[in-house]
Amino acid sequence: MMKIQAISQHVQIHLFLLFTFFLLIAIPILNKMPTQQVAEQSGFAAAQFLFLVDTEEYARSWEVTSENLKQILTQNAWNEQIAELRSFLGPIIERIHHDISYTNSAPDVPPGEYVIMTFISKFELKDSVTETITLMLGDNNQWQVAGYYLR
Repeated sequence: MMKIQAISQHVQIHLFLLFTFFLLIAIPILNKMPTQQVAEQSGFAAAQFLFLVDTEEYARSWEVTSENLKQILTQNAWNEQIAELRSFLGPIIERIHHDISYTNSAPDVPPGEYVIMTFISKFELKDSVTETITLMLGDNNQWQVAGYYLR
């Protein structure tokens, strides 16, 4: 009787390990994680954009946005909206990368490749803000900001 329980426990451990291994492989695929190269390139574009916004270089931040976003917002409208949003927050204190995902299909957006990054940020006037940056791979094969949202 002890031998049957030992085998059963041994099989249970193997099944658990196999299931865990499957999850470690499947979850990134199901979450559509970007490749390391895509994550690095889009991360560089996001960092450049955030630096420009953090240093109140709003006109220059508009220049690194996607053509789609530029068709929706003029540079003046962009400058006004970003300035207004950031005026409620004050200077950045801390920004922690929270999540990244990749997709090549989404409703209500032009076809293309997209990376969505989220950051949990602390500003002088607001302790916890979720910043979401959507980047799109442009025609020039460069990642460009297609959206910037604060919550």
